[in-house]
Amino acid sequence: MMRLEDAVEDRTSILIGALAGAVIGGAVGYLLFTERGRRLREDLEPRIMDVIAELGRARAAADVARETLADVPASTPSPEPARGAAPASSPGWR
Repeated sequence: MMRLEDAVEDRTSILIGALAGAVIGGAVGYLLFTERGRRLREDLEPRIMDVIAELGRARAAADVARETLADVPASTPSPEPARGAAPASSPGWR
């Protein structure tokens, strides 16, 4: 038997999904079927293309960084602590 809380949660999820679909559908309809929507699309297109190009450059930089890190040997020694620095395990020093 279904609990009342589960039924309410299911109905809430369905209602939220229906409302989200209506809002998205309205926005798409506005952008595709109105003159103002067409102008908005034309204004936004160069900005969207710039964002896509920037994402491509960021991905390429991440690939280079990943390849560079893959070339670093796993046995690279840790740097020595600076002279006069307290050991990490010393109480009272941070």
